[in-house]
Amino acid sequence: MLVIGYSASSAAGQILQHLQRAGEATVKELATLLGVSTTAARDHLIHLQAEGLVSVRAERHGPGRPHLVYTLSDEARSRFPKQYDRLITGLLRELIALEGADKVEVLLERVSRRLAEEYADRMAGTEVGERLNELRRLLEQRGVPAEVAEGGDGIRLFACPFYDVAQDHPEVCSMERQMIEYALGEKLALESTIREGAHTCRFVLRSGDIPLTPARPADPVGTQDAG
Repeated sequence: MLVIGYSASSAAGQILQHLQRAGEATVKELATLLGVSTTAARDHLIHLQAEGLVSVRAERHGPGRPHLVYTLSDEARSRFPKQYDRLITGLLRELIALEGADKVEVLLERVSRRLAEEYADRMAGTEVGERLNELRRLLEQRGVPAEVAEGGDGIRLFACPFYDVAQDHPEVCSMERQMIEYALGEKLALESTIREGAHTCRFVLRSGDIPLTPARPADPVGTQDAG
């Protein structure tokens, strides 16, 4: 498997995957991950910085030299493989351009319901913890690494499936939340987003439940299929 052009098992591939999941890391942490010297780890980071895939900032904790902390660049986030991002992002842009901002929210809710239908059959009849783990597996099959919370009360996505379009249209974050709600049959709170600078999109279970296979809403005025 390739990670932005690098083998997943290569040093660069491991660094990129670790930063995607951990959010940030120091040279020492990455050296430990790779089992190499800090000098060797730093060389890999310099290469990734030159490619525009890694960003660095200095943090000072008390006296002494500041620590350098490495994160993924926006360029890297946008290039991580997302199998269903390309088509849906293109469709979303077209819908927004054609229908206008006043209809975007309704249209996105319809998209979220359609997406949830792909998962619903795999979720029905299981405990919420099992559904969360099944959702994680399905998301990762589609190029979105995810992790179920230790307490089983939510899920974190380490890549934004709609990263590019979300920069201009944050309402797609609500679409993703609704899709996961319909797939799980549980209400969720979106507590952090990659779009706003967090390193994960974090969804937490709320009280209440919703149907696992939601009824599709009637077409809003002005959006019926022509024909």
